[in-house]
Amino acid sequence: MSAILTASALVKRYRAGVAPWGASIEALRGMDLELAPGELLGLLGPNGAGKSTFLLCAAGLLRPDSGTISWFGSARSPFGRPPGVAYVPERSLYPRFLSVREALEFYATLHELSGPERAERVRGALDRVGLAVHATKRVAHLSRGMIQRLGVAQAIIGRPRLLLLDETLSGLDPVGAREMRELLAGLRDEGVAIILSSHDLLSLEHLASRIVVMKDGRAHAAIDPSDFTGERTLVLTVDAPPLAARRLQGRRPGALLKGDELHIPLGGDSPEDVLAECLAAGIGVRSSVIRRDDLEQRFFDLIERPSRVAEPNS
Repeated sequence: MSAILTASALVKRYRAGVAPWGASIEALRGMDLELAPGELLGLLGPNGAGKSTFLLCAAGLLRPDSGTISWFGSARSPFGRPPGVAYVPERSLYPRFLSVREALEFYATLHELSGPERAERVRGALDRVGLAVHATKRVAHLSRGMIQRLGVAQAIIGRPRLLLLDETLSGLDPVGAREMRELLAGLRDEGVAIILSSHDLLSLEHLASRIVVMKDGRAHAAIDPSDFTGERTLVLTVDAPPLAARRLQGRRPGALLKGDELHIPLGGDSPEDVLAECLAAGIGVRSSVIRRDDLEQRFFDLIERPSRVAEPNS
């Protein structure tokens, strides 16, 4: 089955300052990504990694300087994208004087629908995103979370095959975030392919079948959330005499000494009990931290940059 979206070697530059003196900033530096039908892919990365720029290119709203994009298995120019692609920006803007229903009805006219079908799609979208009870409320009076819901409602009116979401989970209260996760899971299960860019690690961990970590304008790594064990490991910076370390590893087969770091799986033990055991074994502990095998830890492991080393004075 053909990929829903294929991006290959995308490069996008912005110019900062007044031409011709302004500096060129590369937001994308050879971005590659392929999205399977019905896949919900999480897009994760630090600010400035190029996530929003990539989504704009994937939506056909921004032309890359080089590279290729194809939708639904057909190579096309970005501005010739086929129908069936919907994009929700991080901050959607709607006429403030319109009601929620009026805004959706206005944007629904962009689709070739009869009047009755258009009205039915608007009603269905309002129900699905939980805005039916706020249908008569003016956009000016909506919270940020409600605006996010309105953006998704607008997107699903056209029944897209590909949905591109930029920080759609931001600004939602816990109940709203859970309802949005359930909505996205439902769309995924109906076969809609989704790319969700978000800093909400918990939601990505539960929703996405694959998470692509972007760094410096590229797809830096891919993470499979099903690999997470949730296991806690106590990482100690130690002064460990070899004999004491071997004795501890004999009692705790999972313990691993890496340089001056001692990694000890906690299992059901408390960190305090393990620290006491290390001290009793004659191991000096300088610092300690608990790491859990989850998305947060994997993300920080991937984007961590080497610390700067001071150069000797000349």
